[in-house]
Amino acid sequence: MKKINLMDKYPVYIKEVLKSKTKFKNVDEYIEALKQKIEADEIATYIGIFDNFEHTNNIGWKIMEWMIAGKILLFCFGPSIETSQVMAIRPRNIAIAEFKDKFVISFLEAPIEKANKKEISWILEYIED
Repeated sequence: MKKINLMDKYPVYIKEVLKSKTKFKNVDEYIEALKQKIEADEIATYIGIFDNFEHTNNIGWKIMEWMIAGKILLFCFGPSIETSQVMAIRPRNIAIAEFKDKFVISFLEAPIEKANKKEISWILEYIED
């Protein structure tokens, strides 16, 4: 995965995956597989799925050209609350945008490196070399 600074301030991990390099045919299949990882995890808690594409389309705002779907998987690791401010960066989410030939998967860097590594491993597990 590649790490970028989105809008020069948000540290985001991103991975583009050709559909030919994964078993998933659409965003829903990919989301479901990642949801199962979350539900099987000893710390993570599944929260829900937000259809960002549908929401944006319904309110009539711009969606980038060629995107055909976009959903966000919401969950939380949250093993402790060391300061009340840490809640401002929770819950976690993994976003998956679907295009005709690929998926673009991204998530905001977590303050705990173990969480980043876990999210990366979940994502990369479904990509063929």
